[in-house]
Amino acid sequence: MKHKLIVKMMTTAALLSACAFPAYGAPTSLKDISNSYAKDAILELVDKGIINGKGNGTFDPTGKIHRQDFAIILAKALSLDVSSVPPSPTFSDIPATHYSYTFVEAAAKAGLIKGQGNGEFGFGENLSRQDMAVLFIRALGVDASGKAAELGNLNFNDAASISNYAKDAVAAAIELQLINGRTDGSFNPAGSADRQSVALVTSRFLKAKEELPQTPDPAPKPGNPTPPPSTEKPVPPPSTNNNSGGGVPTAPSNPGTPSQSDTTPPTVTMVSTSPVMTDLHVVVKSSESGTVYLVPASQTANTKAQLESLVAQKLANKATVISANAETAIATTHLAVGDYKVYAVDSAGNVSAATSTIVLQARVMEQPTLYFSDQRTLVFAYNENLNPLFVPAVEDFSVYTEDGILKFPKAIERVRIIENKVEVTLAETLPLGRSVKAAFNPLDSGASVRSLTGKISPVVGPASVTYLPDNVKEMLDDLIEEATTLMESAEIGNTLGKYPQHAVESLNGAIQFASSAAENPDATPQSLAEGYNGLSSFMGVFRSLQVKPLTVSLAQDASFVLNPKIQGTHTVISGYTSVDDTYNKRSIQKLIQVKRDGSNAQIDYQYNQGKLEMNILQDNEVVGHIEIESSDPSLVQVSGESPNGITVKPIFGAQENSTASLRFKIIESGKETGSVELPVTFDFTPPTVTQATYDSSQGTFTLMSNELVYSYSDTIPLSILVDYSGNNDFSSNSIDIFPLILEEDFMYNIINDRSGISISLTPKGVAKLSTQLPGGTFRLTINGMSDLAMNWQMRIVHVPAR
Repeated sequence: MKHKLIVKMMTTAALLSACAFPAYGAPTSLKDISNSYAKDAILELVDKGIINGKGNGTFDPTGKIHRQDFAIILAKALSLDVSSVPPSPTFSDIPATHYSYTFVEAAAKAGLIKGQGNGEFGFGENLSRQDMAVLFIRALGVDASGKAAELGNLNFNDAASISNYAKDAVAAAIELQLINGRTDGSFNPAGSADRQSVALVTSRFLKAKEELPQTPDPAPKPGNPTPPPSTEKPVPPPSTNNNSGGGVPTAPSNPGTPSQSDTTPPTVTMVSTSPVMTDLHVVVKSSESGTVYLVPASQTANTKAQLESLVAQKLANKATVISANAETAIATTHLAVGDYKVYAVDSAGNVSAATSTIVLQARVMEQPTLYFSDQRTLVFAYNENLNPLFVPAVEDFSVYTEDGILKFPKAIERVRIIENKVEVTLAETLPLGRSVKAAFNPLDSGASVRSLTGKISPVVGPASVTYLPDNVKEMLDDLIEEATTLMESAEIGNTLGKYPQHAVESLNGAIQFASSAAENPDATPQSLAEGYNGLSSFMGVFRSLQVKPLTVSLAQDASFVLNPKIQGTHTVISGYTSVDDTYNKRSIQKLIQVKRDGSNAQIDYQYNQGKLEMNILQDNEVVGHIEIESSDPSLVQVSGESPNGITVKPIFGAQENSTASLRFKIIESGKETGSVELPVTFDFTPPTVTQATYDSSQGTFTLMSNELVYSYSDTIPLSILVDYSGNNDFSSNSIDIFPLILEEDFMYNIINDRSGISISLTPKGVAKLSTQLPGGTFRLTINGMSDLAMNWQMRIVHVPAR
């Protein structure tokens, strides 16, 4: 394979063969490279003038290489002409005054570097390992197209991280032994190349260049023709009547006769016999040079474009036919198992008929060993190292417990491949001694687990797996010690970070139970596991019982109204639960809701006038406090002038469209653990009667309001007058107005849910109207029907007496 790459470098070799490096004296003494793995390469390149030290006798082998400095190395290694520069810089970030300008321009002119596509070179950026491979392969003139798939040598555990543009170059660089992977099995494609690694690869690059053929190969012996290199194409001879062109006979040209286009498709025959294993090649013969394509038998192609599309979709592979009737091997890398056929395409684009079907089969690895490496990691261990590019999906695995015919799946968090193992990480910890059933059945056979040699994994299970390590006694002893430390460090109480008394007592009991199992000389591994599981489970419960921060939210239907037009009034927010909310008295429990760990806490409140805060009490212990702030003190003022609670006053001048809010903050252990804002509504509008009805069978009136109804004695209390007119005349001159007397003829009250007012005629009132009804109209005069903000206005309502 290396020979093939070297053959493809012949064009570059011709260019480089004349390169002569300048001779220098003994290399400068560098005092910091004695322990560098690239010491010899560094000294060689310093001696050749390709790289230099950094002054003061140092080289800095682990320092990073910037892109512009690597361009200098390339230009010097290839002896590029740095004297001819363009009239203006090619890259905006490498001006003509920069020390690397002539070298960067020379490398760009040679087509070795192309910048970043935005007019910039990438000055000051570190050179990555994968870009180093791309640039060196480009400098050698190697055609690396398709090398990653053809060579199949990207067997690193991070191969998936190699950028698509660099994969073929990395594969070619590895084949030419320019660059290697790391000792941990990775390639680290995006990692920065350091000075010593660049020196080593540059030295190898120079050796690869020197190995290129300097003279033509000897003439082939009769009867043993040598096919032309795959990168060379036959050049048609000049249009003369003489035969020339290196022994390739051609017909004399005839200017009067136009050349005929090639419309004859090639023929292709299968050399390999079915089945072919996926780690081998399918071998065919084509009657013409060109390209052969191994495609699924279910696909039909009539054009080269269709075949190339299948290759691009990774459904098919292709190979170059060097000469007619030569055996050509097509790689099967990445192809799914199944039936395939081969098409041949000649240089004119003619497509052959398909070959007979050949079956592609994968070699199968032995059944893996299943075990748990810890309480969450299930391992499928194979007898071969696995290809890290083929990582199965989570859905390809099933892990579950059984209870009779019922199955309880275990959630899988991730799947990864490490060397010869597939590690399946469960989302939850598995108890010791608990058996599960595990199975592997890939949904996509093309993505199945496979070895580095191409063998695929068989279907696995369901198989029973139990995690019961040999050191279960030691694990139990360690857990008992951990639980004891946890209990002894736990502080009992209701405040943040402490533990309830009952939780500490229960943990102590769990420790004693586990200790009895650990100290039992007849204990079995299973009984020790049960002791471990029980204590581990309760430790989780205990930790969950640690007192969590209090949280605060708005109470259901919470609102807060203020009326700046009523001077001298204010609202007091108190902690009493029995308060019937009015404008002057609001219970904090109807404004906010305090919870502990998402549950309603048994909370009491106590006003602390000295600190202008509301203490939060739980089991008669102060566990925190609430502070109330105004978002805009120019509209709403919060003070402690009342001994009964926190006073909230509106500032005169606020309008109904003014915006403000009250912020309730919870403070625990000196820290704010939560807050919530309650918007303040400025209300100047009195309520109105939306509906008035009279029920003659009950003798009751019902008046519904658009707001909740209140009666305030410190403004004007609710009062109602009831008049009756048989002829509906309530004018000042009417003699048909019959007034009813309060308490004697009627009574009134606010409906319990404050949705309106109810007026009831007394038996005496009904008797007075008995001669008048039915017919006529009632007039209801209402004063003092207020809303929560103490707004009211006299209302007169007429109700038919039906």
